[in-house]
Amino acid sequence: MRADLLLVAERWEEAQDALHPSSGGGDSERHAGRVEAPLPLNVSVSDALLVARNDVWTVALRLVDDHEGLVLPADQTTPSLAEWMAKWQLIKIAGSVDKAWSREAYWLVASAADQITAVTHGVETRVEMPGMVCKHKTHVGMKTTVCGGELILAERPDGVKTVRCKDDVSHAVPWDIWSQALRASRPQRRGARLPRVGRV
Repeated sequence: MRADLLLVAERWEEAQDALHPSSGGGDSERHAGRVEAPLPLNVSVSDALLVARNDVWTVALRLVDDHEGLVLPADQTTPSLAEWMAKWQLIKIAGSVDKAWSREAYWLVASAADQITAVTHGVETRVEMPGMVCKHKTHVGMKTTVCGGELILAERPDGVKTVRCKDDVSHAVPWDIWSQALRASRPQRRGARLPRVGRV
């Protein structure tokens, strides 16, 4: 989580520069912002920045809500908040009494890092996973709902693979964990043996 938060902090400016490829560098947070002279806007970069910003802010605001007396730093841009959490708040996130929240925070931060990586390292490759659906559960009161969205396998240019829901990007699992869980869920055949190889 620390590495992902620092990645967001370090590459945020680079990602914002990709918003308007013909412009020369910029300032503050420019996702989906209007400028006086219209410049070509890379919509996929704008969307990625918006998702990353929302993910980081969700975690930061929950931290403040859960810890009386904790206040956000004076600089409340997304990269500053990411750096603040990476340096000072990880123990609070991991040590939350609500372990479901700790897990959700982990995935939100991973999602933010994935978004920033995708726009600073090139386009990810996506492969459909026919017949595979998202089984993410949401609990509201006594009711539990299952997502059911289609799954895709996304691979970043740096080789990181993630199984992700097409309907909700926060429903994501690293490929190695997903494939291990899939193998574990399949029934094992007992008594099956390899055929003998006859001697010459």
